[in-house]
Amino acid sequence: MLFKIKTFLYDTIKHIVEENGTVRYRLLHSVDVLLYVYWLIRALFVSLMFLDPERFPLYRYDYVSLYFLQYRKILNKFFMIILILITLVGLLGIKTFFFNHMDELFFQIVYDCIVYNTDQYYKSQDTDKNIAMKMSKRFENYKQQFANDHRLLSKIIPRFLVDRLFRIRVCIDSWLQLDRVDRNLFENRNKMRLFPNANRKSRKNLLLFVLIIDFCNHILHIFVALVIIVTSIVIIPQVLQFESVKNSLVLKICFMIEAILFAHNTLFLMQCALIVCGTILATYYIFRNQLAHMNQNFMKILKNSRNRKPINMIVLKELRFIYIEHNTLAYYVLHSDKYTLSQPLYYFALFSIPINVLFMCELIVEDIPAQTQFVFILIALIHVITGLIPFITLAHVSNAFHKIKDYIPAMQLQLNRSTHIRMKLKYDDLYERLMHGKKIAFTFGYLGNLTFRGLFEAFLGYFVAFFLIMGFYMRKHST
Repeated sequence: MLFKIKTFLYDTIKHIVEENGTVRYRLLHSVDVLLYVYWLIRALFVSLMFLDPERFPLYRYDYVSLYFLQYRKILNKFFMIILILITLVGLLGIKTFFFNHMDELFFQIVYDCIVYNTDQYYKSQDTDKNIAMKMSKRFENYKQQFANDHRLLSKIIPRFLVDRLFRIRVCIDSWLQLDRVDRNLFENRNKMRLFPNANRKSRKNLLLFVLIIDFCNHILHIFVALVIIVTSIVIIPQVLQFESVKNSLVLKICFMIEAILFAHNTLFLMQCALIVCGTILATYYIFRNQLAHMNQNFMKILKNSRNRKPINMIVLKELRFIYIEHNTLAYYVLHSDKYTLSQPLYYFALFSIPINVLFMCELIVEDIPAQTQFVFILIALIHVITGLIPFITLAHVSNAFHKIKDYIPAMQLQLNRSTHIRMKLKYDDLYERLMHGKKIAFTFGYLGNLTFRGLFEAFLGYFVAFFLIMGFYMRKHST
């Protein structure tokens, strides 16, 4: 488990990329794997009791099996399947992020977006004098604009209240607009490594995302820790009342150790989910903002050419830049997906669908107490959110890549001079690849491309799985 929760995403990616291969790194995450393997074996043993309680009467010797048997209306064999699948998802997350080659392109992209860009932000800090001047200028502009737009209100509202509100707004806007940064230094000298042509808006949005998501991660860590503590307060006294535990000091010690391990594995599972969401969202932000900026410039050139503005060498240079940048970003997507993301996303989808369906079956069919319902709903919500975010955002990236094809035919009509032939051929090749070539999209293994159409097909598959598992669940529940 990772303990730097205040800047969790930043420190985690830095830890994964920079410390990978060290003795401390291997030891730390080998222990995580062993704890999850132990959790998996524990769940499999308890499952044996549900399969054949007469042949495997584990409840006579094991307090966990006895607890599950005592609350078997809720903690039944389907719940054990959920635990086993969740454990496998945890092992998948550990393998994907902590036991992979750090020289692969995906990790370099993530490091560039989350760590390197943030470091460049702190290296580009402006002087206190310039920051004060920027904030003072912004404050005066806001006051003047308010006085011009709302003359009556500016006379009615007390001046000290207006000043206080504007100072709050200035503090927020100066942070959002990066007034504390020397823009020339940030944009021209301290560039990103893999995205040196990223515009200021893309880098700003990426930076704000990292800062905000780390704050949210910090709050979420505290919240989940409190939930685990409350759950432990409810469950631990119940287990300690069992005769086998009450009369044995060894079992009491073993139970407390297992309770600590359970809390550790639960928190680390949440951390894996946060890493998945954070890395995918960071990747989404950089690709989406870059592509949106390029598409906007492309449409601007098209609009100007339709208004009979000539396509000169400067415009051709911009078109060439858009073409090269589009190809570069497409390479990043296809190459990073092929070696890192595709199979983990496939297995994640394969495990996630039955987990979610079984949770729904538990909530719909079983008579669950309110406290347990809250825990189940919380787990289901975290699972759904962390499951949907990667797939929807990556599908949006594919959509952004192919958006330019709607405007290429119109641009081809404007490239009608002899000096435009090379550029015309380049965009003809790009249009052909976008229309009939390999889809520029992330994939989830054998399930196909991660596009909105692919997600819709997966959504239909989810409904089929839901009714199949629900029917099986109801038949087993009635027997």
